[in-house]
Amino acid sequence: MNPHLDFLLSGAYAHSTLHPEHLGDLRKSGLSDETINNQKIRSVPPDMIDRLLGFEAPRVRHAYVIPFAHPRGGWMNHVRLKIFPGYEDRRGNTVKYLGPRGAAPRLFFPIVTLEPVCHGDAPLYVVEGAKKALSVAQLGRSAVGFEGVECWHEAGSRALLSDFDYLRLRGRTVELVPDGDVRTNPNVTRAVERFVDALQARGATVRVVLLPAVAA
Repeated sequence: MNPHLDFLLSGAYAHSTLHPEHLGDLRKSGLSDETINNQKIRSVPPDMIDRLLGFEAPRVRHAYVIPFAHPRGGWMNHVRLKIFPGYEDRRGNTVKYLGPRGAAPRLFFPIVTLEPVCHGDAPLYVVEGAKKALSVAQLGRSAVGFEGVECWHEAGSRALLSDFDYLRLRGRTVELVPDGDVRTNPNVTRAVERFVDALQARGATVRVVLLPAVAA
């Protein structure tokens, strides 16, 4: 475990107050205080941001960490930060989240529905974005999150991430919920089609849920 992540999730840091802008951002995403606390979402001390990421991020003034629960208990050694302010990269893309360079993507498991997600047979919502997945889970629906439209597989492969092995997929209805740009971006459309194919190859019945094309 990254020692800095381990500290943020430890009892020594458990009662740290969220930065007001972070709390406002999470509430704007529809998350309740109970969900925020259960998932151990934490504001990161500014001097720890670079150490968590493993590189210098001079444009980031502050950030919060979204911990990834492990289906077997505890937490994944996986860092995902919501950064403030967001910025444009060299290709003109808006950067809102950062993680260590070269880190493989992981599935995001909301704690509140972990048991039915892994062992139940109710419809499974596979949602782009951790916060959106938490919002769905708050409604009592089984949900997992994926980090981006190409983050259901590792580089160089079109097989599902190994985290999908924790899920019962065969014979299960999967509601796949990508971001709204699936309607307008052909590259996103093709990625979603490949994702559907990979889920169907594991025996799932997949339906794509189309969201309005709005900013995440």
